[in-house]
Amino acid sequence: MKCILIYPPSPYLANDSAYPPSGLLYVAAAMEKLCWEVEIADLTGGIDWRKKVSMLQADLFGITCVTPNVGIVGEIAKILRPKGSQIIVGGIHPTFLPEDTFKNIPCDAVVKGEAELVIKDLLNDVERGVLKKIYEGGLVPVEAIPKPARHLIHLDKYTPGEEKTTPIYSSRGCPFDCKFCSRVTGRIYRVLPLGRVLEEIRDVMALGFKNIVFGDDDIAIQPKRLKEIVKIMLPLGLNFRLNQDARFIEGETLDLARRAGCREISFGIESGSQKMLNLMNKKNTVEANKRAILATKDHGMKAKAYFVVNFPGEDDSTVEETLKFAEETRPDKWLLSAFAPLPGSDTFTNPTAYGITWMSSNWEDYYLVGKEGSFKPCFTTEELSTQRQIYLHNKLYNGLKAILG
Repeated sequence: MKCILIYPPSPYLANDSAYPPSGLLYVAAAMEKLCWEVEIADLTGGIDWRKKVSMLQADLFGITCVTPNVGIVGEIAKILRPKGSQIIVGGIHPTFLPEDTFKNIPCDAVVKGEAELVIKDLLNDVERGVLKKIYEGGLVPVEAIPKPARHLIHLDKYTPGEEKTTPIYSSRGCPFDCKFCSRVTGRIYRVLPLGRVLEEIRDVMALGFKNIVFGDDDIAIQPKRLKEIVKIMLPLGLNFRLNQDARFIEGETLDLARRAGCREISFGIESGSQKMLNLMNKKNTVEANKRAILATKDHGMKAKAYFVVNFPGEDDSTVEETLKFAEETRPDKWLLSAFAPLPGSDTFTNPTAYGITWMSSNWEDYYLVGKEGSFKPCFTTEELSTQRQIYLHNKLYNGLKAILG
């Protein structure tokens, strides 16, 4: 039997095809092990996706869905529905809001959490024609995580940067509890064996890639393991990038990373205000964030800072503190996200605890990073009206642009 896994477009993003559909590639690999024919239908990149969807034929369609894409996924499912095939929806939104998924998307079943463990039962049910409404995927142990089926897509299409680059994931999950975060991979930190990581690196090297980005939420949670990964990279002659928590920065590892080919480290700075870091439950300090960026630059690598604006409690003074942080540290790259109370986050589950008085009923409003000039608030508090959020967002965005370019 044949399954087509669908990667929906994200028209609110400036570039919705920067990264490959890694989650779907893991699911595809699990399906192939069960002798299913699998195809990836990538609808990103500005193509006529409605026409492409209308031409698809399979026994089963699986669609991944993040919250801002609920409307588009619903439209995709409506085009597929007359074909008579089964339609399954997975991803962040159905994981946390399965009933809302059924309300907005004409599908036969949803998968909550990571899918690899329930794929066998799901496909058996498809073959017997007796699908359950909800499949509880849970968290997959590392020994059950297959290598992603990269052969099903043209990796050259995805270039998150100037050079031919592809992501590798050496772990899943994050043990921290940032109040704005919604994470389908859970808070149990699971790491792949180093031999498996090296195997995947060699796989992408064989495909012609000389630049990789480790897509882990935080690759440095176990500092000794990060050092071992960096040692693995030393003889390979690759360039690579990392995402990590500023608290775990170590001079020795930085030096080793630079020699191994690390060109950039990204940090979830979020804010230059200690008040805001505390409200977000970041368990970090402004000073630690400063040290991390400056140390990264001192070791000859680029530092990228991720900032968040309009988390409840934001005001003129906290924005000024963030601009002061940017002035003092001068990260080489930066990205500003607008806070949204995403399903699965504590701010969505307990809005009154954060003073949230209204949340949009239009899921398309819940994007974090959109095209320049497209920001539209999806919540309010007593202090953060829609207009106030637009003002603070523009003040921080324009300020960062003036300081950092």
